[in-house]
Amino acid sequence: MDLKKLVKSAKKGDDGAFEQLIVLMREKLYRTAYSYVRNEQDALDIYQESIYKAYTTLKTLKNPSSFPGWIVKIVTFKSIDFIRKDSRKFTSGDEALFAELAGHQNIENIAHTLDLKEAFETLDAKYKTILWLRFYHDFSVKEIAKMLGCPEGTVKSYINRAKKELKPVLREGYLYE
Repeated sequence: MDLKKLVKSAKKGDDGAFEQLIVLMREKLYRTAYSYVRNEQDALDIYQESIYKAYTTLKTLKNPSSFPGWIVKIVTFKSIDFIRKDSRKFTSGDEALFAELAGHQNIENIAHTLDLKEAFETLDAKYKTILWLRFYHDFSVKEIAKMLGCPEGTVKSYINRAKKELKPVLREGYLYE
């Protein structure tokens, strides 16, 4: 069954369809939560809270094809709320993602991956979130703007500012030598 049909069925009260949607999104949702809180148990808690919120508010979703972005947005905001409540340091680097990248690259490129991870950690939280949504989750600028409730121009500006902030940090290393 395709995504739109599953969402429509879930909106009508089909719990099996909602469960199938969650199965499709499970790994992405957990990794998103983990990338923010950097703790397995906290990420699982956020994941569960997000699924509950999605289940209880699914009827408010107007466009079934926007389900993936809608549920990632819920996880993102639940994660940020968790960080604010616990006054934890905001980190958006995903160790598993970088380990996976390093595993597929040759030895020369591992250092580049580590440089990128360290540079990413220097960014402001709002830039990390937008870069994370844009380049890890492959959402378009339009989709990110809709998810975050801001103009597309703001998203583009944040991406450009983040790139400008990353450039000198990466240039200090040997990436640009």
